[in-house]
Order: sequence, then C-alpha cells, then structure tokens
Amino acid sequence: MAADAGASDLHLRPSEGMVEVLTRVDGVLAEQLQLPGEIYERLLVGLKNMARVQSFRKSTPQDGRLSVDGCEVRLSTGPSHFGEKAILRLVRPGQQLPALDELGLEQSQLRRWQTILRQPQGLVLATGPAGSGKTTTLYASLRWLWEGQARWLGPRQGARLNVVTLEDPVEVVLPEFTQTPLQPAAGMTFATGLRSLLRQDPDVILVGEIRDPETASASVQSSLSGHLVLSTVHARDSVGVVPRLLELGVEPYLLSAALGGVIYQRLVRRLCSCHNQGRAVGCPHCHASGYRGRLALAEVLSVNENLRQGILDRLPLARLRQLGQDTGMVPLVEAARSLVKENQTSVDEVQRCVGSY
Repeated sequence: MAADAGASDLHLRPSEGMVEVLTRVDGVLAEQLQLPGEIYERLLVGLKNMARVQSFRKSTPQDGRLSVDGCEVRLSTGPSHFGEKAILRLVRPGQQLPALDELGLEQSQLRRWQTILRQPQGLVLATGPAGSGKTTTLYASLRWLWEGQARWLGPRQGARLNVVTLEDPVEVVLPEFTQTPLQPAAGMTFATGLRSLLRQDPDVILVGEIRDPETASASVQSSLSGHLVLSTVHARDSVGVVPRLLELGVEPYLLSAALGGVIYQRLVRRLCSCHNQGRAVGCPHCHASGYRGRLALAEVLSVNENLRQGILDRLPLARLRQLGQDTGMVPLVEAARSLVKENQTSVDEVQRCVGSY
C-alpha cells in the first residue's frame, strides 16, 4: 500500500502501548495509522526473519534486506525509549532512473552542468542534505555521459566509456556500468576500493561519498591523474565544498587544480495541476496534498581560473561565493523564486525546504 502511494520510506515508531505507522511521500512524513503494541512485536519479528537479521537483538541497531511482492525493502532497526523502532526504505519494482533533462533543472543550469560533465578529467561533486537526490543526479549524469559517448570518442562504431562505481550500498543497478559495493569487513573502503578501481582502466569513476581524509585525498589524486571523478560530499552550499575538503586535509593547490564543478541541490514538491495561481489546492490525483512529484532546486558552480586562484589563496567563503556568482552561478534562493514564478512550486514549499524566500 505504501509503495502504491509513492512512499519512499515507512516508519514504525513505538510510543506508549502502541506504534505509529508513518509514510514519507515526496519528502514529507505523515502518520497513516496506529497499531497495538503486541501486533507490532509479531510483525517486527517477521520482518527481521525475512531480512535475515537476529530477531532477539533489540538493544543494538541492525540492517537487512527483504523482498515483498517484488518490492525491495531495506530494513533498519534500532532502540528507542518505548521499544525498537523500524524504518523500511522502499525500492519500487520497475522504478525508472530519470534522464538528466528530467530532473527539473532550469535549462541554463542544465547546460552549465552538462558543460562541467564534458570535462575529460577533474573532480565533480554533488552536495546537499540527506535525501536531496544527489545520488540520482550523479546516476543520471553517468548515463548522460555514457549515452553521449560519441562526443568524447568520435563516431567509431562500438566505442564505449568504461564507467566504474564504488557505492555503499549500490542504490540502483545499472547494467552499463561496473558497480562495486563497499565491503568494510573485507577491508574494502572508499579509499582502498578507489585504488583498486584505478587499475581497471576507467574513463569515469563514481565514488559514493567523500567522508574522510583518505577518501578525499584518493579522489583528488585520481582526478589529477587523468580521470573524471564524480562524488558526493556534505556541505552547506556549492561553494561550501571548498572549506569542507580543506578540513579533510586536501591541500589548496591540489583542490584548486582538481575541482571542476559542483551542484548543490534540494528537492521541492511540484505543484499538482489542480493548483490555484501557485497555491496548493488538492485533488484525488495528488491525495489532497496539492503536490505531485518533486523537482530539483539547484545551484551549479563552474570553477574558472579566478575561483581556482581564490581557493589557492584561501579566500574567505563570502569572497569565494562572490567569485562563484561572477561565473554565472545562480544562488539557490534565486532559482527557487524562478520556480515559484513559473508556478512549478509554491512559496510555502520553498520556505519549508530552503528556509528563506
């Protein structure tokens, strides 16, 4: 039922004597029903058994996978004050990866991002909070590169890009690429795995996340050795990746030479066709929410020589941001205002996701 409604996650949250069942649809979490505590206990044991995790362990977090009616479910459990909480991430069968031009990027932003991706080498990053579509954007970018291989390799029949990925976990299976999941227990981390991938003659490399100094250093060095490296990193905005990578120990001269571009994004709900002059109304098609689907609200930073010099000189963040805007980068708030003006989303939705308008 949750998957049919387009839910990405199902939350089972214990409280005193009962359990709340909540679903997350288009990024918004809402309560659907309540279950008696004793029914939940039996349900959770069944889910744990199906996911092949220990049903008797309640005081420590566990993760597993199961399949329900052809829908892949990732189960995460952990202790809470009123008992064990469970989160189920739903991957719907036949779920299609959107094309790069279907993400909802404004046309000028899309062209800037495509120009960044056309670079033969360099470090290209996606940033934003958890659940903001970073991985989807990078998957769509990889496929755009792969399908547009003639731009790189000419009309030679059968020419292919060798695209390799290192992920934790593999989010969507893409047969065109060589995808490798992390195996920390076997010593396969992002950093060690990346060194292994470099021996596989890659053209393009996707590193799931830069989260530690070792991975940051390996990603930068890989991009400087003639590879296009795509990855994600947590930062407050597009320019914020610079101080973040410096914090992770990357030297300014290396970062200045390696960084090719950044996309910072949030996901906002798209107004349903039932909207009234940019205001959410609600109808049966959108389950009375006023919104249907989501689109990317993005800030695309292209790194030019002035910005490279600014990184090298360790300029303050405000000055780097101004240099970024000098390249044509449109700040996220300005991009949001354009979407509202076009009646693609609402002021309320922008304020919910961005915090200002």
